[in-house]
Amino acid sequence: EGDYKVRVFRPNEKINLYEIHTGRDLRNDGEILISAGYADENGVSPGEKISVGGRKYTVVGTFLRPDYLYMIENLTDDYKNVTTFFLAYMTPREFKSRFGEGSIHYKVIYGEKTDQVAFRKDINDHYYMASYLAADNNMRITFVHEQADMFIMSSWFILTLFPLLTVLMICILLGRKIRAEQKLIGTLSAMGYSKAKLMRHYSLFAVIPGIVGGLLTSVAALVLAKPFGSLGLADYEPMTPEFTLPLWVAAAGLAVPTLIYFIAAMLRVRKLLKEDTVKLLAGQVGNDAKSRRILTRTRRKVRFRFAVRQLVGNPGRSFVIFLGIFLGAAVVAFGFSFLDSVKAVGEQAHGEFGSFRYEYVLNTLEKGKPYAGEAMIMLPFEDAKARQFSLIGLDSDSTLWNLTTVDGEKADLASGFYISTLCEAIYDVHKGDQFTFRHIATLEKHTVTIDGVIKNGYQSYLISSRKSAADIAGLDSGSYNVILAERSLPLETDKISEIISDTTYENQMQNMINAMAGLIYAFIGIGMIICIASLYATVNNMLSECGHNISMLKVLGFEDRRIHSMILSSNHLLLLPGIILGIAFAYGGMAWYCAEFIEVERLIIPATLKPISILMTVVITVFCYFVSLVLLRRKVNKIDMIEALKDNRE
Repeated sequence: EGDYKVRVFRPNEKINLYEIHTGRDLRNDGEILISAGYADENGVSPGEKISVGGRKYTVVGTFLRPDYLYMIENLTDDYKNVTTFFLAYMTPREFKSRFGEGSIHYKVIYGEKTDQVAFRKDINDHYYMASYLAADNNMRITFVHEQADMFIMSSWFILTLFPLLTVLMICILLGRKIRAEQKLIGTLSAMGYSKAKLMRHYSLFAVIPGIVGGLLTSVAALVLAKPFGSLGLADYEPMTPEFTLPLWVAAAGLAVPTLIYFIAAMLRVRKLLKEDTVKLLAGQVGNDAKSRRILTRTRRKVRFRFAVRQLVGNPGRSFVIFLGIFLGAAVVAFGFSFLDSVKAVGEQAHGEFGSFRYEYVLNTLEKGKPYAGEAMIMLPFEDAKARQFSLIGLDSDSTLWNLTTVDGEKADLASGFYISTLCEAIYDVHKGDQFTFRHIATLEKHTVTIDGVIKNGYQSYLISSRKSAADIAGLDSGSYNVILAERSLPLETDKISEIISDTTYENQMQNMINAMAGLIYAFIGIGMIICIASLYATVNNMLSECGHNISMLKVLGFEDRRIHSMILSSNHLLLLPGIILGIAFAYGGMAWYCAEFIEVERLIIPATLKPISILMTVVITVFCYFVSLVLLRRKVNKIDMIEALKDNRE
């Protein structure tokens, strides 16, 4: 229909029943229902007219269908298409008048003890099975589960990483706050307060951030559940799910951190009370005298020596600052790496396919040679686990299909069988191995020796000459059902099942990026928040501990600018290693993801992190780092040197 394609159905009676999303159900023959994703994407509302097969129909509603929750046009596609493709329902009478009986597909649900092989053989013997597709190979079904699994995995990553980082940071800060109270603790201890009472008092004090944080987190979860959850459903047809916060989850979010803070504070006070009371009263516990002697014999600038002493003398604080920089850079870099890797699929795919511009997949088998282009036979086969791949037969003199092996040689189709790199990865079959597979209808087994591997990480296939492929399939040696062409061919539309152009993959990957951009940029934003929050809290604590030093610098006549430079820049030494290791960790994580999910995604995603993305990661991380320092400049200015010097005198 011009700029869009329609797949028309009549209403089913038992399985894959549709559900009205907006509008109403069909009543009359001139009415039509269309899939909700296309309607939302293109702004089609109930009451509008739409053309199907040259005839105008009134859209009365939109629907959702369980086996099309992930709207893939063709099973060979790697991403949904709601821009130029949609489903439509007509009344049974209207459908029959327009299309006759149409094509019919039968579906079966196997029992736990069903002999699937025997059942399939029996069906083929009695009726002839034109095609067979297991649910595990149906991308419209598997993608729904895979996307959900990926989102759950990402959510668990966030649910474990953020609380652990937050709890660790707060525990360290609580410990340092309690150490700063050592004079008071020593005084109370000298006055006769028991250890148990002091431990209980400060532990209850530490409970406050746990309770307040738990309550705020519960409120934030209720507010953000829908927008964040909707990002995870962006690839599905539009649904209206309900998001809830179970009471036990809210209770756990309140109780677990609070208990950890309570225990951490108790242990810290207990450790302090083991020290000599005189040292507590003098405030000497925890003062690392060794760090003061670092670099005493060098002529390096005071600013550099101060920075090194701050880092070495406070390893816990330095670790939290490093962790904030590292995780911020890692999360930001991983987001950019994901976008770069998806773009790389579109950019590299066609080069690994070949030099053709159009691939026409036909509805029927033809014989001989097409009047233009190159003939190819492509048929579905499967291994013993019912995992499907394509058996391809191609003339050995083909110039349009990529026949270059990973060894750099041209595949000799006339005398051998070759597999793609994707097929090699999924089935764990390599050059020189024997590969056993079977026909999807007859289940007849065949075994061939693999003579080489062709670089193609986007199609799972076994390829040989047209004659060899036809012999395996039991067809005439001159058969073909695919035409490769360098230009558009004027073929009859009713003979074409699918058209794959040289921009198909690139367009699909761009659509994926457009749909997932919100989730990825939200992920990057979370990385920025981690970086700023951890640095702000930790450096803020450092300023409190360095109050005496700051006051002394003010007394000595140092300008505020020089004080800022000396105090706030002491952590600059952690910035570069934190960023480098964060970027390396993110790239390694992306490489692991690409390798781990090859069979799930049915393609080899090249782990990619472009120089511009590395630069952006560095810029964003450095920006977050200095934002946290700028926010703390005012605290440096507010430190009262008179009170600080009074503390020194005491």
